[in-house]
Amino acid sequence: MAWKSTLLLTLAATRSIAAPTALNGFKYYNLKTPLAAPCDIDTGPDGAIYADTFLSNKIVRIDPKSGVLTEYDIPYTLAPLPVPNFAALSAAQGRIAGSCVVRTGKDGKVYVATGIRNQMARIDPNTKVVEVFNTGDPVQNAFGDLQPFNDGWPGETGMWFTMTTAGKLCLFDYVTTKTKCWTVPTPGSGALGVQVASDKAVWITEMLSNKIGRFDPQTQTWTEYPLPATAALPTVIRVEYLGKIWFTSLAGNSQVSIDMKTKAIQVFIDDKTSPLALPNENTLDRQGRIWFSTITSNTLNTYTPTTNQFGAIAQPGTLLNVGGASVLPNGNIGMHYDNGTNAIWFAGLTTDYVGRYQL
Repeated sequence: MAWKSTLLLTLAATRSIAAPTALNGFKYYNLKTPLAAPCDIDTGPDGAIYADTFLSNKIVRIDPKSGVLTEYDIPYTLAPLPVPNFAALSAAQGRIAGSCVVRTGKDGKVYVATGIRNQMARIDPNTKVVEVFNTGDPVQNAFGDLQPFNDGWPGETGMWFTMTTAGKLCLFDYVTTKTKCWTVPTPGSGALGVQVASDKAVWITEMLSNKIGRFDPQTQTWTEYPLPATAALPTVIRVEYLGKIWFTSLAGNSQVSIDMKTKAIQVFIDDKTSPLALPNENTLDRQGRIWFSTITSNTLNTYTPTTNQFGAIAQPGTLLNVGGASVLPNGNIGMHYDNGTNAIWFAGLTTDYVGRYQL
């Protein structure tokens, strides 16, 4: 979605801030590269926290015990594309990829889907070597993910990821480093979120066609389920709980579930933030609470399915909250629960830090 990319880039360019004073369970880790715009977050096989950056060619690693933050260059082999949203900044900085996916593979390496370059990067936590791979033929590789937000999820043999512009679900093989893709049935679907569930299917959100898709890797067949208006712009799938897949609705300001057996869809609208809070990523803690980020509200947000209760925890340093939205929003995207630290890790595109909230 071009408007979303443009909004976040504008916010990041005009308001990249250092971490506020840590208090009330919050702790912050400042990035070394200015205007880096940290985006997605995951736990690596070494127990470290990894993040990627939307506006710089960096992979970030944080040691939770020592607090040491290290940045690693991503050696892209494709130049920035002349996309209108990014052309001026690319010419000025030569570093923008719009990368917002970091996932730990089942091969013990950490993977980064690289936004508009539509390549796959991976870092070996042992050697710290970063490799970059193309994800298809030249046309698909160049124009498959201009949105540029997409997502990934580890499979047994490779990393599943989406191409939002091309409308494809793809599998990057850990061993061969080759990519195979399947086209989503609905044209212009805006395939975005992806998760491999316990039913062995690959579930995706179709952001622009307002559907949830289910792909069976064994039969290589698709089933699509239309969503109600209150679940408009389905975004990220990161939670499986109580036999259901849970994902965020950007326009509906809601958490949405689909029962994997009955395929019943339920929508739960957040009553603690603004209707324009723009929920993005979600994650599940060990207590059965779904935490989720909001782009325009500087809060850590929760939804508890067993009680049907929403909650919101204000982030330090917010100047003013009006009607559930924040003046000078952090552009929160990344939201990740790490079981090892029992903490919520988060990041915002207009900040230059990764945050931690201790549970």
